[in-house]
Amino acid sequence: MFKKKTKRTNFQVEVDRVIKLIQNEIYSGQRLPHEHLIEKKLSETYDVSRVIIRQVLSVLASDGLVEIEPYKGATVAALTIDRIVDEYQALSMLEGFAAKLAAQHINGKDIKKLKEIIAKQKKVKDGDAKAWQALNRQFHKTIIRRCGNEKVKQMIRQHAQFVSYWFLIYIDPGFEKDIQAHEKILQALIERDGDMARTSMEEHITVVIKRTVEHIQKNVPIGMFRSV
Repeated sequence: MFKKKTKRTNFQVEVDRVIKLIQNEIYSGQRLPHEHLIEKKLSETYDVSRVIIRQVLSVLASDGLVEIEPYKGATVAALTIDRIVDEYQALSMLEGFAAKLAAQHINGKDIKKLKEIIAKQKKVKDGDAKAWQALNRQFHKTIIRRCGNEKVKQMIRQHAQFVSYWFLIYIDPGFEKDIQAHEKILQALIERDGDMARTSMEEHITVVIKRTVEHIQKNVPIGMFRSV
């Protein structure tokens, strides 16, 4: 019994490891839409069995990142604007609720940290998306950590990586509106106004949704995504 349990655990560990690796490659653009994912090659690349690769592809297919067709095999799925919007909307609701909960638990140290992050954001040069995103993650994570709900944190993590990729690639050159939104969220937290914190966070991410979709429609090469 113990040996069987160990084997299943090791199997799942390897499946999870390879899932994360392929997810990162898709999100970072190392693997492009419509690219064929050949089991034998993947098995060699990640040094795992083809049984593990089949399980990995099945999970990625259920997440919408991979398409599997009979007799044709697996390919990286073409992204859709609808998928991007869905992910942002889910994150908007989750982070809004996290902000409302955080208003009950936030302390002076957290407030000081959020103020320092905003001060650093104001010094980021226009167009420096990487510097901005690093500070943006710190701002949002500081709030999320204080929500006190582990399930909400877990669900946010499931959506955050996908959203961060598109936010980073198609971010506006200026950050003034985002800074203003962060200041509004911070003020609600200082006042411990959970409803205002939630509304402000949801409004902030909703604006980002619109902005991101507009950038994608203008800049993404034809064939990289489907409109529906």
